[in-house]
Amino acid sequence: PSVFVPGTPSFVDYISGGCELNVVVAIDFTGSNGDPRKPGTLHYRHPDGSHNDYEKAIASIVNILAKYDSDQKFPVVGFGAKYNGVVRHCFQCGPSPEVHGVQGVLDAYHSVFQSGLIMSSPTTFVEAIETAASRANVTQEAAKRDGKQAYTILLILSDGAVTDVPSTKQCLERVSDSPLSVVIVGVGSADFTSMEFLDDTSGKRDIAQFVQYNKHSSSPVDLTSVTLKEIPDQVVGYFQSKCVSP
Repeated sequence: PSVFVPGTPSFVDYISGGCELNVVVAIDFTGSNGDPRKPGTLHYRHPDGSHNDYEKAIASIVNILAKYDSDQKFPVVGFGAKYNGVVRHCFQCGPSPEVHGVQGVLDAYHSVFQSGLIMSSPTTFVEAIETAASRANVTQEAAKRDGKQAYTILLILSDGAVTDVPSTKQCLERVSDSPLSVVIVGVGSADFTSMEFLDDTSGKRDIAQFVQYNKHSSSPVDLTSVTLKEIPDQVVGYFQSKCVSP
């Protein structure tokens, strides 16, 4: 008789088996976004309540990823702003370490502009990635003790290319052994060609992908497919590399 060889488990197998996906949101507050008080800049808050590019990207992409986040609680961090004369590359947005739902993310984002920040430079994702990776490791260890699994998705919203490509690549390679995927969303109309390096990092696992928001924003179906394109394989690849079944 032939021997049944089970195939590789799928993303759906892990999710339905109880793997918890956790989404962390990181937002770019560097000076290249423009003065948020001026109409036409990326962080400008329209008096009529219509969304700026960041609000649109948060509303649509967090909504896509939130469908897989079981508790709907999201840490929201910012980077590239100066507080008390010091540039910070990973700071909490809003009064709470975690917020609830898409509206909670928007409220945390808005609260930053009431906090006395000064938009600064350079654009670096390294601290946000390292913070998300250490959080991902701690969450997965805690889940493992309960016989469960946890995986983290870091969503970075940025208006432009990173200042230091080599250090970003090295950082992604360093954390490629963590239960983490990084989705970097380009907001606005800058030239994002230098971000293409994200699709060819040579770590043990490729954990990063880049999505240019305004290329896909007119089609929710298109935006969903491009945002989720690599995550299922990255989740399965991580747990398979650790010999963890659903």
